[in-house]
Amino acid sequence: MKTTTGLFAIALAAVVAALAGGAAGAPVPVGSGKMRVAPATVSAGSTTDFTFTFSADRSAVKGTTTVDFVPGWTPPQRGNPAAPGYLEFQRGTCASSTRLVSLKARRLTIATSCKRGHGYTVVYHKATAPTTAADGYIFLTRTRQAAAGKKAKLLALGLKKQPVVKVRGGPVVGLAMTVTTIATAGVDFGVTVRGVDAYGNNGYPYSASASLTSSDPAATLPGPYTFMAGDGAQHTFAGMVLRTSGTQTITATTSDGLKVTSPPIAVSPFAG
Repeated sequence: MKTTTGLFAIALAAVVAALAGGAAGAPVPVGSGKMRVAPATVSAGSTTDFTFTFSADRSAVKGTTTVDFVPGWTPPQRGNPAAPGYLEFQRGTCASSTRLVSLKARRLTIATSCKRGHGYTVVYHKATAPTTAADGYIFLTRTRQAAAGKKAKLLALGLKKQPVVKVRGGPVVGLAMTVTTIATAGVDFGVTVRGVDAYGNNGYPYSASASLTSSDPAATLPGPYTFMAGDGAQHTFAGMVLRTSGTQTITATTSDGLKVTSPPIAVSPFAG
């Protein structure tokens, strides 16, 4: 089962680390401006154009902006406009001195001169999202005001002003099951069934009905379940009971024709 929580925690940790450094209890300095990205939600493995929009939302920004493109996404490049990952810069309403300075590895550096309320855009063309779903991939953005001096640190924008893209699972193409491999006759347990996309993520959207059967003719089976939008294509059937000792299996079948069978479950007699 792929998890989104770990990846989001790693990305969040990078921002927290960038914001760290002040004394305990002291306000943490943050960069000036705000960066947004659209679309902000895409399917795993999908390819699209992403538009990053910077705005000097609370004060003028005159200095440097950097954007770190997340590993696992299409490598950004400036050499070929027709190729994936090309970065197109649009100065917008900022001064003519606002321009792309460099792209080194995955870090884009932009000379920025924007009055309050003004901004520019960067279009990330034909970019392919990772195949692992995550609640938020953060394209870490930092700024430095020219008045602070070239030796001053770049400051990360606040958490709520960072560009974040959620990657969710794609269409469901199969089922996965999580269940114990050892059971005691007559003792209930849970069976978790997931609708998964081509990469093993929980799929989206999913609204099929699922039911369980077993090789044990005496088994007590939970009733059918219809997936809902808030389930994340995952449901745990509680109250599954195998009653016949030996090796048994459980099969989940959905209304859209998908099926998955558990590994063998060793059922031992009830000793109580």
